[in-house]
Amino acid sequence: MLQRMTDKTSAATGWVIEVVTLRQGGSPPLFKYFNVAIADVTKAVEAARKQPAAAQANRVEGVRQLSSGELAALHLKAGQVKPA
Repeated sequence: MLQRMTDKTSAATGWVIEVVTLRQGGSPPLFKYFNVAIADVTKAVEAARKQPAAAQANRVEGVRQLSSGELAALHLKAGQVKPA
């Protein structure tokens, strides 16, 4: 019997989003992360940008996909955004 194999990337149902804010005075940049239960990276980034912690961000991008199992372990439901 043949067993169907699935690609792990196709099982992604969310993203870890990195938010980078540059600071003045030579201080290192501030990094914040969000777990976002949205499969489309562009929409996940948009959702993270709406968070107050991302208001002054210079860069917001998806850095890692999250599987449905990871979202369940994080207690995230579809569409939710939580700080990592």
